[in-house]
Amino acid sequence: MYGWRMRRQAALIIALAGLSACSLPRSRPVAEPPGPGPSAATSPGALPPPPPPSSASDDDPPDPCADPVEAAYLSDCQAGISTPDDGVQSDDTEEVDDGHEEETTIAPPSPSRPRPLHPFASLTDQQLAQRYKDDPGSVGSLSVGATNAGALINGVSMPHGDRWELLDPANAWGTQETIDALTRAIDKVYEKYPDSPKMQIGHISARNGGPLSPHVSHQSGRDVDVSYYVSTPTRWFTLVTDSNLDRARTWAFVRALLSETDVELILMDRRIQKMLREYATSIGESEAWLGAVFDGKPGVRPMIIHAKGHANHIHVRFYNPIAQETARRLQPLLGLRSKPPVPASYVLHRARSGDTLDSLARRYGTTVDAIRAANGLKSNAIKARRVYKIPRPGPARTSSPSGPSRPPPRRVPSAAHR
Repeated sequence: MYGWRMRRQAALIIALAGLSACSLPRSRPVAEPPGPGPSAATSPGALPPPPPPSSASDDDPPDPCADPVEAAYLSDCQAGISTPDDGVQSDDTEEVDDGHEEETTIAPPSPSRPRPLHPFASLTDQQLAQRYKDDPGSVGSLSVGATNAGALINGVSMPHGDRWELLDPANAWGTQETIDALTRAIDKVYEKYPDSPKMQIGHISARNGGPLSPHVSHQSGRDVDVSYYVSTPTRWFTLVTDSNLDRARTWAFVRALLSETDVELILMDRRIQKMLREYATSIGESEAWLGAVFDGKPGVRPMIIHAKGHANHIHVRFYNPIAQETARRLQPLLGLRSKPPVPASYVLHRARSGDTLDSLARRYGTTVDAIRAANGLKSNAIKARRVYKIPRPGPARTSSPSGPSRPPPRRVPSAAHR
């Protein structure tokens, strides 16, 4: 009798355990732990261990998580990838980069900080177009289209410097304004803390802009990924903790971005925002100003925004009053020229079980041939959990096709707190 009762109880426990497991949400696959022995990839912020050899065919597109340079940008290489505008978020799909794609604000210059005239303000659109035809380089950098569907013309390579380190120089191209603004913010840190370690600079844009894996944005020379200042930096972006964040230097950099440059937004993890805000309050920064920067105010979004995957680096997006406005005025000409190209918009999609090229083409409003061409596929076969570039129809558009591109006034602290 006792044995029968024990067997019945055991069967009931097993049945309940199975029912409980079925009711739980599906969890994301967990990467295999590294083998025995020391490994640099086990420390915070270090590169993940290289993936094991696979039987991938030539038709498989490159997986961003398989590349150590690209993997360094992701907080979780098992995370899925979705489009920046489809609004779908699930256990399997989430944004890798950011979904903050907004039109350039049309606003007058700040009365207290008048901006210089555009260098080509005296030229008519026809004269500017002729100048570009005669000598494309003479018009300077052009930030064409949106940051998630654009191009970079006459880009400038971020130079090597004593105060920063380039993690991927081949993809550290931006407009002249972006390079100057980033350099200025770093220099402000060194003015206050001359013994600062080098800041690590990751991706800005490819030389001609356009899609840059594994990002959604970084296409028009205005987005920059940089490291936090930490007490014990690793070779790549270091995962920030309460104990290793250098609050003073990181806040000095963020403060310089806000007060010294035309920054559009700053993406960082919410937990790190809290640490920086507490530090800024402790050194006497204006509470009203900090509220506007971190929380926003009615009708105005905050400047510093939480985004998943930004616990090991800061994503900075700049306004480019000159490069954006010049591109806007030249857009009719750029749209007709074959070189330099104005690419279509791309989104990244991690395939799920049941996806086909035909279903993806219908979902995104493109064609099977276009998807195959974008990914170098030789057949229509695709694999689940592989990342595919999906071209969206239509040329890149300027940020403000109906009027001049002007950034809003800078959100600077009051004179008493400068």
